[in-house]
Amino acid sequence: MFMGGQYHTSHELIEIDITYQCNLKCNNCNRSSAQAPDNIHIDLNQIINFVEQSLKRPTPWKRIRVLGGEPTLHPEFSAIMEQLLRLKAAHPETIIELVTNGYGRKVNATLDRIPEGISIENSYKNSNVQPSFGPFNMAPQDSIWYTFADYSNGCDITSSCGMGLTPQGYYPCAVAGGIDRVLGLRRGRQSLPSTDDDMRDLMEIACRLCGRFYDGHYVPDKLRPPLEVQKNSHSWDKHYQDWAKRRIETQNK
Repeated sequence: MFMGGQYHTSHELIEIDITYQCNLKCNNCNRSSAQAPDNIHIDLNQIINFVEQSLKRPTPWKRIRVLGGEPTLHPEFSAIMEQLLRLKAAHPETIIELVTNGYGRKVNATLDRIPEGISIENSYKNSNVQPSFGPFNMAPQDSIWYTFADYSNGCDITSSCGMGLTPQGYYPCAVAGGIDRVLGLRRGRQSLPSTDDDMRDLMEIACRLCGRFYDGHYVPDKLRPPLEVQKNSHSWDKHYQDWAKRRIETQNK
């Protein structure tokens, strides 16, 4: 295994998880929308601040991907897309891409109204079983082979997909933001990170729990063994139990 800073956080690509609500809740979801379901949405003001800070950057974004959960379920979805189109107007070369599961009447009705300037990546899912998903919940820290791993090394998601903006803030990737949600740490950066910030402190926390760390680089679907059931290692069993307890305590206050 390669040790050290092999992977770097892209400051030209970003994924924005605007909601963790999902109408499908697939097994092994790497945002835990099924394993720790909650209707948590990014605040519109976070998007406005992102747009304002981005407009002041010397280098425009190459690509902005909008995800979830299922992003079209955000109650202010249209307003969010309007804000992102402000960036597109200032920098026409920026690609704004909506990533959707394409499942259900409500989602498809929203997709029919997507304004020009936004491309759609539709996976057309019809089941919560996704054999091509990776074993996200098999934490490397639970394997004896990764006892001395340098988790701050990250993986290629940080460079190929870019940093993440989530309701919890900015992270080296959006997957890390989803992990932080379950852990309840809220350690994301609260303003757009500078270009010299790889956020390796956040990789150290998240990557030890992320099954993608095993591979490092992307592995094509046909080379992965199919995964048809939810698989958790013991760390994730505990983290989901702790998350559920915190949620009950919060609801009872």
